[in-house]
Amino acid sequence: MTKKRVLFIGIGFYDYENAIVNEFVKKGYVVDYFSETPRNTFWFRMFLRFKQYKKIETIKEKHSSAIVEKSGGNYDLVFIIKGESFSKNAIQILKNKNTDAKFILYLWDSIRRIEGIEDKLDLFDKIFSFDRLDTIENKKFVFNPLFFRKEYSNQNVQSIQNNHIYHLGWYHSDRLILIKKIAKYCQENKLKYQFILFTGYFSYFIQSVFGGQLKNNKKFLIFKPVSANENFSNILNSKVTLDIAHPFQSGLTMRTIELIGAERKIITTNKDIVNYDFYNPNNILIIDRDSPVLEKTFFETEYTAIPSEIRSNYTIESWLDRMIK
Repeated sequence: MTKKRVLFIGIGFYDYENAIVNEFVKKGYVVDYFSETPRNTFWFRMFLRFKQYKKIETIKEKHSSAIVEKSGGNYDLVFIIKGESFSKNAIQILKNKNTDAKFILYLWDSIRRIEGIEDKLDLFDKIFSFDRLDTIENKKFVFNPLFFRKEYSNQNVQSIQNNHIYHLGWYHSDRLILIKKIAKYCQENKLKYQFILFTGYFSYFIQSVFGGQLKNNKKFLIFKPVSANENFSNILNSKVTLDIAHPFQSGLTMRTIELIGAERKIITTNKDIVNYDFYNPNNILIIDRDSPVLEKTFFETEYTAIPSEIRSNYTIESWLDRMIK
């Protein structure tokens, strides 16, 4: 039996795309994978810093063309995540080369945060979004929340919880301001915390020299990504995990869905979480990002198990099946 072939173009986000590739392989596909994101070189960072958008677009177009040249042909499926950096011209060339292929786009971000995507939507046969509100506003989108991998399934793992609360995330928007407020609350209420924000040396250096949020806040920062295994260990080592959504994003983060798998309590800024089938106020505390109010009793009660038929909807297997079947 001839295996189906998929061209998978992702965003180079941690090691999640390795998990997606492996899931495609489990389902009988031969996978060609590329990241749509150009290499984060010194010059690319400088162009971003000084808003040299034409030069950035030139880099993206060149990178997109290179992917088209390196990819094969005769694909059954072209699967693209986000599509912000992959050019419209490159997508059209792929469609011309693969006339029988199904083109699927997965919006792993709220549409208003994906620059230029509206101009590419008509090139896809099916569009899925992780953002529930986006799918209500745009009837072309099919709702498909993110996933947790098998290793994030707690499977009744018992562990010593040395921290009351844990957070890992990229430094952006008001995240640092918020975790400093929560750290102060933890100190006042004798709660142990571990808060980690990932940023680049370049950003830290610039802000340390010229001023900015990062200056004098190194204790919250790391400069190399935390591995999935280390992050999962930190989650299991904590009673509660803090999720800070981007202020312009209403879809549930990967971190939130992973906590469904790990069966751990969540404190989150995302108010739309009340509309999901796993929502339980005993497990999930919603806070206001401007004036966060925590409840110490939330740390004292035990996690309430979610029915397995609900939890299974958020596995990576279910996530991919909903798009390719």
